[in-house]
Amino acid sequence: MIGALAIATASITALTINTPSAGAVEPLLKATLLDTGGNPVGTVILKGKSAIVSRIEVRLRAGAAPALGDFHGFHVHTTGVCDPAPSGTTNVPFGSAGGHWNPSAATHGGHAGDLPSVLIQANGKGFAEFDTDRFPVAALLDGDGSAVVLHAGRDNFANIPSAYSSGEPPVSGPNTATLGTGDAGGRFGCGVVEAIV
Repeated sequence: MIGALAIATASITALTINTPSAGAVEPLLKATLLDTGGNPVGTVILKGKSAIVSRIEVRLRAGAAPALGDFHGFHVHTTGVCDPAPSGTTNVPFGSAGGHWNPSAATHGGHAGDLPSVLIQANGKGFAEFDTDRFPVAALLDGDGSAVVLHAGRDNFANIPSAYSSGEPPVSGPNTATLGTGDAGGRFGCGVVEAIV
């Protein structure tokens, strides 16, 4: 009897360990990052439970990226169009993706679309995974969609204390461009956010 009880207990324990938890996240959305030549440079998987994205996974293979071995700005942008031709208010490649996703009209560093920078190693590969609570699925897939953009340079998140300001005349803190984009440079890769079916 004790042996049968031990076997039953072991079976229940194994079942508990191998069963996905109720809080597990599932892939909900994806984006394939392409450079301006149409070459794939990475994938982004947005995971969560039903209506909210709670985790983002980034895998890069961007051997032609500028500044290999360095960090690159990474953001969700307002429009799900990744046309490599220069366009938009700043007339830059992938300008069709619009600005950073920013429903609260915050300055940079506080945009809902501002994400952690991604390190691209010297071999062009990179990986990042982080949790978030900023993205309702319906908002990312709204009428004009959204896109994920990998920038050519670092993102300073507009963290420029006035003590470091210089210029003629001196500027107190970050300038307008820094407040808008974090000085992350051009748009190296872009991917339209799509539902995983």
